[in-house]
Amino acid sequence: MPTPIIVHGAAGRMGRRILALASETTGKADGFTIVAGVDLKPGTIAELGVAGTAPVVTALPIAPGTVVIDFSHPSTFAAVAAHCATHGMPLVSGTTGIAPADLDRALAAAATRIPVLHALNMSVGVNVMFKVAAQLAKTLGPTYDIEIVEAHHNQKKDAPSGTAFGIADAILGATGRTRADLVHGREGMVGARKPGEIGMHALRLGDVVGDHSVYFVGNGERVMLGHLAHNRDIFVNGALRAAAHLATAKPGRYGMADVLGLT
Repeated sequence: MPTPIIVHGAAGRMGRRILALASETTGKADGFTIVAGVDLKPGTIAELGVAGTAPVVTALPIAPGTVVIDFSHPSTFAAVAAHCATHGMPLVSGTTGIAPADLDRALAAAATRIPVLHALNMSVGVNVMFKVAAQLAKTLGPTYDIEIVEAHHNQKKDAPSGTAFGIADAILGATGRTRADLVHGREGMVGARKPGEIGMHALRLGDVVGDHSVYFVGNGERVMLGHLAHNRDIFVNGALRAAAHLATAKPGRYGMADVLGLT
């Protein structure tokens, strides 16, 4: 049967595309039913350029069993997670810019009552990249220098991107390092590169959707891993796939690796 969804952050770039692609599945057994959108201004999804009559409201409704897909502001995440947990609404979130400790606290509390998934990037290709980057770092070993470079459109507010942190976290977890080993850009007389550090670099350029590259460089060779996003639909399709997965999942904390069978 169709998966009922509420999109939190409905008027944003991702919110509109989630609503648009979900609306195209109306009437399909494996499709989606849009219950509502949530944003700062009330109205209907039709006013956002999406076919349908579902309302856009300013407060998250109470709708047990409905999956909430959240792409909004980091300041709202804890409240969204608590609301979903209280009312039995599975949560899929791609909101970035949340402090790691705050994110972990909110997810851990909610996961005792509902299935929850927070992913820094929901693209199938990027999640494969996380796994490959971790394997490369582990196999190549500590003598290879690692640099992560990301590029996004010039309106993106946070840096580095959530995806860049996702790549970094995968590498850190595979090699026993922590975020204290990340170096964000370099300027001035920084001295020789320290063993074990991982460089993080953010570019903001025009209308770039999302480019991510990882360099593993040893003495005599380099290995380069990259992913280029052509459009945002890769993230939207991943979010919808995650929503369908969580709709029938038991309470707990999930990742895109669970959704995609990469575990």
